[in-house]
Amino acid sequence: MFIIMALHKKIYAKTKEEWGTWLEKNHEKENKIGLIRYKKHTGKPSPSHKEAMIEAIRFGWIDTTVNRLDDEKYIITFVKRNKNSRWSNNTIGYARELEKQGKMSPAGLSAYKHGLSRPTHDFGIPANPEVPEDLAEILNKEKARGKFDSFSTSYKRTLLRWLLKAKLPETKKKRIDIIVDLAKKEDKKFM
Repeated sequence: MFIIMALHKKIYAKTKEEWGTWLEKNHEKENKIGLIRYKKHTGKPSPSHKEAMIEAIRFGWIDTTVNRLDDEKYIITFVKRNKNSRWSNNTIGYARELEKQGKMSPAGLSAYKHGLSRPTHDFGIPANPEVPEDLAEILNKEKARGKFDSFSTSYKRTLLRWLLKAKLPETKKKRIDIIVDLAKKEDKKFM
């Protein structure tokens, strides 16, 4: 956590407009920034994660990681997209809507058009995947299938899509283990 903070600048924006103003002034000269967001219980103003991400898309940037700083706040790392950046179907959808509304900056529009020319990073993964047999088998063996099935549809979809994105067998095994552990603990705090 402290290493991340030392590696790049950080800012606090109270509103999505403040965040957008920072991006407008700095999107060409900076490559990375940590946006500090206060948790809801603090009552301190912060743009929502989605609002911050949409502002970033407007300027050709994207969110990468979220790290807890303390009990009151966390930091979202945003980076400028590069020629190797891959988009998700969701971010393409957000950018398409922003383009229709005339809200994309020239840099954002360029990044978006480049993103359209490449396969998305979730290309080929179903929007609502079924539980793979290997995961189902372990969930049943560990008597955790019922608990997994009790998760909300959106949460299960997130977990299953994350599992299906694994490229290596070792990664898939690790992700299955994590999902089974979350189900056994009835833990709904994925990543």
